[in-house]
Amino acid sequence: MATECKLYRGEKSQLIPPETWTLVTYEKVIVNDRTMAKSLSLIVPKVDGTFWWARNLRWAAITLPDGDLRPRQFMSRFVRDPHGIRDDTGADDRAATPGRSWQTVGWPFAGQAGMPVGVEVWHDHDQPWPLEHAQFAALTWDY
Repeated sequence: MATECKLYRGEKSQLIPPETWTLVTYEKVIVNDRTMAKSLSLIVPKVDGTFWWARNLRWAAITLPDGDLRPRQFMSRFVRDPHGIRDDTGADDRAATPGRSWQTVGWPFAGQAGMPVGVEVWHDHDQPWPLEHAQFAALTWDY
């Protein structure tokens, strides 16, 4: 049996501090089969299974100070059990551009019942950087 859960952020930006892995939070739950959504930041599968996880992120445009040509980087990853024994997977690394930066990543893996999964982001800009939009979805095929 397949189940789906989808979390959405789209009204307010989340300010992400520099050089700190930060758990993305969401504003609402769009789909919540088997009540897998937890605390607007985590999806918790109810049974062991093979999962297809996806994230879609949009970083705000940034203005660089005059003469500052240092490249900026942003990263994202799925993280299992972010408040316990951390285990990350499906990481993605991108060079930031002066305009808005979009990132969409999918990642298949086997997961365990009750193991919370979230999305973390990181950047190396010298100021906090707004994450304007985020979606986090899980599609499971139960064993």
